[in-house]
Amino acid sequence: MDSKIAILTGGAGDLGRGISKALTAAGHTVVILDLDTARAESAATVIKCDVTEPVACKDAVDEVVREYGGVDTLVNLAQKWSKMTLMEVTDDEMRLVFDSGPTATLRMMQLCYPHMKARGGGSVVNFGSSAGTQGGVKGEGAYAAAKEAIRGLTKHAAVEWGPDNIRVNVVCAVATDNPGRWPATSVTRIPMGRLGDPESDVGSLVVYLAGPGSFMTGRTLHIDGGVGTFR
Repeated sequence: MDSKIAILTGGAGDLGRGISKALTAAGHTVVILDLDTARAESAATVIKCDVTEPVACKDAVDEVVREYGGVDTLVNLAQKWSKMTLMEVTDDEMRLVFDSGPTATLRMMQLCYPHMKARGGGSVVNFGSSAGTQGGVKGEGAYAAAKEAIRGLTKHAAVEWGPDNIRVNVVCAVATDNPGRWPATSVTRIPMGRLGDPESDVGSLVVYLAGPGSFMTGRTLHIDGGVGTFR
C-alpha cells in the first residue's frame, strides 16, 4: 500500500512497540506519542506527549500533519493503571484513570477526525480490556470503568463517523514480549497455551483494521487465545 500515517499513543510499552513494528512493516509511517521517548524511539518516530494535557495533544497532532501531510490511522493505547478495590479508589485516582483513558482517547479522536475526513477516511483503533467486558478481577474496578467508557465512545463514533468512511473499533488483547511479567497461572488459563505476541498477533489485527479493505466498525475484538471463554 501507499504509505499511510499512523499515530500511536502510549506506544513505548511492549504492546505498543509490537504494533508499531507491524504497522511499519505494512507500509505505514508511525509516530508514537509517549512520555518515555527512550523506549519508543526503538520502534518509531516519537513525539514526547502527555495525553492528559490538551495543548500537548494538539501540538503533537499538528506536528504530525505538518511533517507528513495528514493522519490516516489513530491507535489509542495510552492508559494509566489503577490496582485498587472500589473502597480504596480516591477521586484523584479515578480522575487520573479517566483523564489518561477515555478523555484522552476522545481528545485524540477529535483532533485526528478532520484530518482523516480530509483524506477520504481512516481508522481509529481503541484499546479496551477484558477487565471491563468480562470483569471479575478484584482491584480493577476503576480501570474497567475507564475501558468500558472507551468502548461506549467507540460505538458512538462508529455511527457518527461512518458516513465519512472513518472506522472505529476496539481491541482487547492479552499479549506481551516479556512473559516473565505474567504469573504462570495466567498462561494456564489460556486455551491456546501461550500469551499473544504484540507484533505478530495484535499488530497484525491492527494492520487489518487500519487497512483499506476493512468493512468493520463499532466492534470489540478479543485477541486473547480464548481466555475470555472462561468468564
